Amino acid sequence: MVRIEEVGDDYHLQQAWLELRSGRTMAARQQGAGVDGVTLAAWEEDWQWRLANLRAELLGGAYRPSPLLWFDLPRRSRRPDPGPVWDGGQSRRSRRLGIPTVTDRVVQRAVKNLLEPIWEREFLSCSHGFRPERSVFTAVAHVLWHEAQGLDWVADADIEACFDSLAHERLLSQVAPTVDDGVLGLIAAWLAAGAGAPGKGVAQGAVISPLLANIYLHPFDEALVGAGLALVRYADDWVVMCRSRDSAFQALDLAAGILAELELALNRDKTGVVPFGPQFRFLGAEFSNSSTRQLA
Repeated sequence: MVRIEEVGDDYHLQQAWLELRSGRTMAARQQGAGVDGVTLAAWEEDWQWRLANLRAELLGGAYRPSPLLWFDLPRRSRRPDPGPVWDGGQSRRSRRLGIPTVTDRVVQRAVKNLLEPIWEREFLSCSHGFRPERSVFTAVAHVLWHEAQGLDWVADADIEACFDSLAHERLLSQVAPTVDDGVLGLIAAWLAAGAGAPGKGVAQGAVISPLLANIYLHPFDEALVGAGLALVRYADDWVVMCRSRDSAFQALDLAAGILAELELALNRDKTGVVPFGPQFRFLGAEFSNSSTRQLA
């Protein structure tokens, strides 16, 4: 169990700060400010004092997260030709990012560092997004492994507005057994700051959000894998590899029901059934009938 005393420990806060700072160019350090306008470079100038002050706030119960700095990034659907999908179509929408202050990012990183190993013991091998030693490449390799076993029909899908739709109460109930009340309060406050609607949503752009999303979707992974399906998931983008077109549609129906129980839904514009091959794209990978042709 992660305790607030661990989060506020000198070592864990300093480790979180050093990780946040590492690998950053000076140009990046001059940016990255939240609503308070404090950049990484400015935070670094007196980081020891800031960490001491942050530790006192955490252990004294005075820490409160700042509001997020919001901005929109345009994005396109990953599917140029949906093929035989449910509704079809090509979507273009923006992705809203919520950027915490540097101070809040340090605390979130400390919590993530402590919480992630606990959940890594629970997560299934079908999940590849935002996990240690896993990546787009491991997800694509997993797809290719399933195809080599003769699973050459693909139920190709993602989740409608996933990060914006995660239910806070459900998520907190999942996290609660692994943290004490102080840490649960921190997570609840970060969820409230990132809410797109009352009681819904985690902020894309926050350090803790990918881990929280994986925790929320863990029951989805368990249900599909428990049903004997060959699931490969990267965040809200996922496929089920199947032996026939009919079984792929059945997999989509089962997934839709499981998502509904989690207060989520399939994105119909990005969901369909296709044969493994050139019509199928996943995480920037284009496939031939037998192997990957290109990684974008």
